[in-house]
Amino acid sequence: MPGLFKIMQTLILLGLVIAKCTWTSEAHKYKGCFSTEKLEHRALKILHRNRYQTDVHIDETQYHKLGMKKTCPTVLRSQSVDYNNRSVSPWRYSIDSVEGRFPEKIVVAECLCEGCLIIKGPGHHGAQHHAYNSVPIEQTQMVLMKTVCLNNPEKYSLTSHFVKVPIACTCVRSRI
Repeated sequence: MPGLFKIMQTLILLGLVIAKCTWTSEAHKYKGCFSTEKLEHRALKILHRNRYQTDVHIDETQYHKLGMKKTCPTVLRSQSVDYNNRSVSPWRYSIDSVEGRFPEKIVVAECLCEGCLIIKGPGHHGAQHHAYNSVPIEQTQMVLMKTVCLNNPEKYSLTSHFVKVPIACTCVRSRI
């Protein structure tokens, strides 16, 4: 019977893990309605408790506007310290800004090329090859959305959502 007990214990633990994963993938509404002044403090507290950085200042002058024209470079900057400039799948950083979302601004990566820059040897420039694709690498991040309280339209509540944020680009073979 000890073997049966271990199996039951494992199944219960597996069920709890699946339930937790299902719960975290859905939106979660936080209790309470808050004034505009207290809402940001509450949002920062929730994000901090869930281990998201809340003290990040984004200097918008260092980033591109999301959706601006992208150009694929023909030369890799091998002397650059930044991975995004040395990669065979180069990318740039832009700011995704949504009013009523906490954090309001998120830095996202945008792939600059459809294909990948393949170098045919020393001293040659990179040529974009479409046998490979530049694809974004995504990370899931929790964001909080401000929603109007039904019982008091002058106050707001917070609902959590999980979004995929592109953080870099990588080179993969094209699908056949």
